[in-house]
Amino acid sequence: MSEAYNPCAVVPVYRHGKTLLGVVQAIMSRGLPVIVVDDGNESETKGYIEGVKKAIPDVEVVTLAVNGGKGAAVLAGIFRARDLGYTHAFQIDADGQHDAGPIAQFIEASRQKPEAVICGYPVYGESAPSSRKNGRKITNFWVAIETLSFDIQDAMCGFRLYPVAAVCKLASRAHLGLRMTFDIDIIVRLHWVGVRTDFLPIGVTYPEGGVSNFRMVRDNVAISAVHTRLFFGMIVRLPLILLRKAKRHG
Repeated sequence: MSEAYNPCAVVPVYRHGKTLLGVVQAIMSRGLPVIVVDDGNESETKGYIEGVKKAIPDVEVVTLAVNGGKGAAVLAGIFRARDLGYTHAFQIDADGQHDAGPIAQFIEASRQKPEAVICGYPVYGESAPSSRKNGRKITNFWVAIETLSFDIQDAMCGFRLYPVAAVCKLASRAHLGLRMTFDIDIIVRLHWVGVRTDFLPIGVTYPEGGVSNFRMVRDNVAISAVHTRLFFGMIVRLPLILLRKAKRHG
């Protein structure tokens, strides 16, 4: 366990201003400093972000001039975390769907394995749409092919604790999807370069009246495209992937 271990949370925000304060309070009550990323929001959401900053001055706010997508916001937050001296960044969505209770458990797992990504494995409540659950099954099937493994139990959950250095290194040399494909793209690519992924259960609810940024047609097309790109990327990297697997199990 490294004494230099220094985690924070990165909360990307786009149109989820109403739930932001509760999410930030839940995180900070568990001892994590928070970086909020304003992903090019309209004036109403900016007002909520300003309200959070006024209520909790210790919150760091990163502002993107235009909406770049979830991935762009998460990466902006992680690069800011690096600049502030944090070693690990906890990606937590601003929509309030994730139970903040397991934060301490995730941090302890990360302290024990600081080189790994500690990922949430969603445990759905009754409010979860069946289309979301079925979509995850399809994605996880393709991710198993793209990694030639069952190491990644869920590739879409936005509740993850990343090692900052590994993400910054990958982002500096790989073209990552910057919108709804980000969670899938980055976890597969981190696996390709040998970053370990461990999973812990996380409760997920879909509050009535909640705002979703997922666009059924556009984002499903984008997800299909990223799986196509990752599949052919796996083919190109196949000898190296197999060599790493042999060393891991040798």
